[in-house]
Amino acid sequence: MSDTMTHYERMRAAWNCEVPDRVPYMPMTVYFVARQGGLTIKEFITEPEKFLKAALDGLDFIGDAQHPALNTADHMWMLGHAGWDMTTLDWRIWDEFPPHGNLPSIYEKVLIQDYDDVMERGFSTILFSTALENNIHERSIDDFLYYQFEHTKVWSSVWRRFYDETGIPILIGGRAEHPLDLLQSYRGISQLVTDMYTMPDKVLEFSYWLADYEVMQASREAVTMGAGELPGAENIFFYNGAPPGMPPDLYAKLYIPVAKKMIDAWVARGFNVWCHFDNDQTPHLEGLAGFVDGLPKGRVLLDLEKTDMKKAKEVLGGKIAICGNVPSTLMVYGTPEEVDAYCKKLIEDCAAGGGYILGAECETPWDSKRENVVAMKQAAEKYGRY
Repeated sequence: MSDTMTHYERMRAAWNCEVPDRVPYMPMTVYFVARQGGLTIKEFITEPEKFLKAALDGLDFIGDAQHPALNTADHMWMLGHAGWDMTTLDWRIWDEFPPHGNLPSIYEKVLIQDYDDVMERGFSTILFSTALENNIHERSIDDFLYYQFEHTKVWSSVWRRFYDETGIPILIGGRAEHPLDLLQSYRGISQLVTDMYTMPDKVLEFSYWLADYEVMQASREAVTMGAGELPGAENIFFYNGAPPGMPPDLYAKLYIPVAKKMIDAWVARGFNVWCHFDNDQTPHLEGLAGFVDGLPKGRVLLDLEKTDMKKAKEVLGGKIAICGNVPSTLMVYGTPEEVDAYCKKLIEDCAAGGGYILGAECETPWDSKRENVVAMKQAAEKYGRY
């Protein structure tokens, strides 16, 4: 049976909790695309034209939307984009994939010494922190300016051509993090957890303060990527998770209200919000259902890494679209037959009535077997017909 919708129409139908022609398939394939295209880590981050070619060579496994990849260079920001990020968090861009290199990685340090000081004096208290010790002044001003102002424009041009040639939209146009996730990097996980128990009101105050900044950063990035022109660029990728194992009372106090404020702000500005959740959110599904309170339908999607998808469908079905979550271990170590069976079960559990997108757990592992990623795409086409 042939498709009767475009890729973008299928995406929007799922977001709207409507029944499309088939289940959309939209895994995040970034490092996997680069690896399959024979690129190094540094090549695909700094040479978008090479990543474009790799994506065009990967249409056998790329689905109904493609992650635009530019966000890998500003994975966790607090000071602008990657130009600052590579400095404050030691966001290392390696040359090669393992074993000769590594995926981009951060080195956690307690950079925020005092919440009130940062709110009063701004981010310079972090930028010039003596705890950095990462040769900040060896970075050129041209490097900072490129990543802050030009990098997104370059990638936007690349993805406009990708869409023109394939009709496949991009998954997201801008990226933001929940303040608790940023604080895991800038305050350190152990220190942040201590703060949440000893000074929760201060953590909440700082989170609200930082939320406004994150909303504007992601909005600007999405507009630069082409929101309103390039299909998919109107979606904000909202990274969530917070410290693993947060008890329900702290989750309800420190996480939910800040996330809701940010989602409401983006929707008010005309954006959609792709909420990406690491960790198991099964205990918090009732709280997450409140994300759409007071909002038009089809503006929020939950991308769930470790969450029980059948339970998520029971709680959220008809209210919020969900995406996920073929295990990473299966993509790396399993067989196409095992992937096929897992996808079939996910579709059986989640697809009824619409509002479901088949995807992987977080980023599709860079070392996944190509035949397994192809099998995931074929499963959506085989079992996902309505």
